[in-house]
Amino acid sequence: MTKFSVVVAGGGSTFTPGIVLMLLANQDRFPLRALKFYDNDGARQEVIAEACKVILKEKAPDIAFSYTTDPEVAFSDVDFVMAHIRVGKYPMRELDEKIPLRHGVVGQETCGPGGIAYGMRSIGGVLELVDYMEKYSPNAWMLNYSNPAAIVAEATRRLRPNAKILNICDMPIGIESRMAQIVGLQDRKQMRVRYYGLNHWWSAISRSFRKG
Repeated sequence: MTKFSVVVAGGGSTFTPGIVLMLLANQDRFPLRALKFYDNDGARQEVIAEACKVILKEKAPDIAFSYTTDPEVAFSDVDFVMAHIRVGKYPMRELDEKIPLRHGVVGQETCGPGGIAYGMRSIGGVLELVDYMEKYSPNAWMLNYSNPAAIVAEATRRLRPNAKILNICDMPIGIESRMAQIVGLQDRKQMRVRYYGLNHWWSAISRSFRKG
């Protein structure tokens, strides 16, 4: 089976160890030969990378692991880019959520005024990652789950229409799982769900139950 090389853009995020564990849990379907972290905050990334190094040494010592702040090193010889960046980090998220509240509007990082502000910051950062990927590994695909997912997806569609990029979000799955719990089901797959609206601001959910 082919083994893949992956770079996680946003390697300094506290969510990155979870991504590593997810990748390790799916080695039977998606085996790795190399895993790299990339972040523009070297100090923050080093803390996360050192923790992940321990995990990889224990669970998958054969996977080549490295981390860098150099985009050429990060994006060269990769098959997939997993991007989850936060431009402005948490200080800006706090403003995105608190400023709308002063004006009687919901404070949310992906919807409303805060979401628009966050989106305007995120677009440039994600496009930069797309450009790095296309320059150094033109055959690679990007899985982007940098928020706000809908704004970033529309921006990449318009501004990089030929890019190999999938913009994704797990919020609908999370909502499905919570609904299943509410109605007493053990698994969300026991329902058939139709989800209307944006990932963090859905307008309606219709569901039916599977027989058996």
